[in-house]
Amino acid sequence: MVTPVPWKLLDDVSIWSQNWSWIPQPTRGPVEVKRSSCTLCANGCGIQIKMAGGWPVGVAGVARHPISKGALCPLAYGAHQLNWHPQRLTTVRHQASTSSWAAAQAAFSKACSEGTVVILDGHAGRAASTILETFAQKCNGSYRFVPSPEERALAPYQEWSGVATNALGYDLENAQTIVSFGAPLLDGWGTPGRFTRLWAEQAAGKTEPQLRLIQIEPTLSRTAARAWQWIPIREGAESALSSGLASIFIEEGLVSAKYPLPLLTLAEAADQSGVSIESIRSLARTIVARPPVVVIARDANPEIAALNVLLGAIAAPGGIVVKSKRAKPFLPSDSVIGSARAVLIDSSVPWEFVPHTDAEVFRFAAWDGGSNRADWLLPAPGFLEELTDIPTAPTSAIETYAVAPALTQSSSDVRNAVQFLSGIDSTLPSIEKIIRTRCEDLFHQHTGSVYDTEVSPLSKFESVTKFEESLWKGAIWVGVPPDATRFRCELKEWPAPTAPPPPENWTKTWAAPVLPPLASKLYQESSLREPPAGRNS
Repeated sequence: MVTPVPWKLLDDVSIWSQNWSWIPQPTRGPVEVKRSSCTLCANGCGIQIKMAGGWPVGVAGVARHPISKGALCPLAYGAHQLNWHPQRLTTVRHQASTSSWAAAQAAFSKACSEGTVVILDGHAGRAASTILETFAQKCNGSYRFVPSPEERALAPYQEWSGVATNALGYDLENAQTIVSFGAPLLDGWGTPGRFTRLWAEQAAGKTEPQLRLIQIEPTLSRTAARAWQWIPIREGAESALSSGLASIFIEEGLVSAKYPLPLLTLAEAADQSGVSIESIRSLARTIVARPPVVVIARDANPEIAALNVLLGAIAAPGGIVVKSKRAKPFLPSDSVIGSARAVLIDSSVPWEFVPHTDAEVFRFAAWDGGSNRADWLLPAPGFLEELTDIPTAPTSAIETYAVAPALTQSSSDVRNAVQFLSGIDSTLPSIEKIIRTRCEDLFHQHTGSVYDTEVSPLSKFESVTKFEESLWKGAIWVGVPPDATRFRCELKEWPAPTAPPPPENWTKTWAAPVLPPLASKLYQESSLREPPAGRNS
């Protein structure tokens, strides 16, 4: 044992065993770099993919991307590994047993003929979304979308103004004071790179920063630790503190117009929030000291949203602005599904979402994230395996449009929801046709710019074909900055107190229910973010 012989033999056996024919080997072939947009969530960050022999082997950010500016989340850096994850769905499953696509289509067709069908979408506004909605209308069903926490935070403005939630955005670039009620602005909120770059340029390390971030939440989160000011409050007391701030704004004349008083008194707000009356007064004066001011909630909270109405942040630079005049409102998933016969869940819906229904559930997913209540699990395309378009990110203040083509093939028989429904109704339009129509609409407007290897005005493109080709190769169209489009929020009475949403890990908005090895390594070594609980690597 003390001689090198057994260790040499062990080493030789290890090398020999790695050359067996059934052992997976790295792809060999021509190496090229392609640009696209990430499809793991609705933010559509710019990515460049290193391809070897037609397979992705590496992912990096695109520094010239106008929104993400080269930043990516840990999941995106290892996204090329996701397609080979052990929990990848490769076969149709019915009640935990192996089934077939023909059986799934027959079951769904039968459900359509017997009752109402509800289709749930996680990334509304895509070409695929149009097809899903069209099918639902043709079969007298219902199309609904599952909003992210960022989208839910904008929902009160749709109720008060009639402007669609997906038509609104935060003009952070022109704000000088941002008040965040628990929104993780420096830890995964919105498009990675947008606010963090803004914070690094205008605030980080400065005693008197150009951009002030006031973080209001119970715990010293990473965002709170890096903010200009942290206001600790009691758990679930965000509504109470917002009522106290509103009382000060109105009573001291810190806002220009008259608005209804909150239901809570200042003393009650101080008692419930754990913040003294004098501290609330000081905070209110600090907030209005440097306009423009915008208030951001981590989820739907009408009382926090009402502060933006008081502060004049609606349809104003540095506040809540209209980014698109073409967007239309969608019915959210929290509406009562009722006596639906079947529910079809698109793969863009987060795995953690569970519809409250007794209907037969058909769920598309690329990865099996563990326990679920779906009757049918349908294997969907994975990363870079399907064509899709990328509409404007939920929190963006500027309209954008990009295309993410299929850059690789799946090693198993997978289908997305559009392909599944097209097998039932052959008259449905194709994703390619809808993308072509949208490119034509944008081209005929002759507004905005195209960010490719260099920035070019859209008016410089000689044809819609050239414009569409640039998008297929990784370019992104960016509209003009938000204009003075006015919309009015009718705040006739102060919103009633709402129950605080349960604390959510920011990773719950991710579409992928599993993590690749590289993402796990980034979590463990960087300590930039806490690893998502319950995810397997």
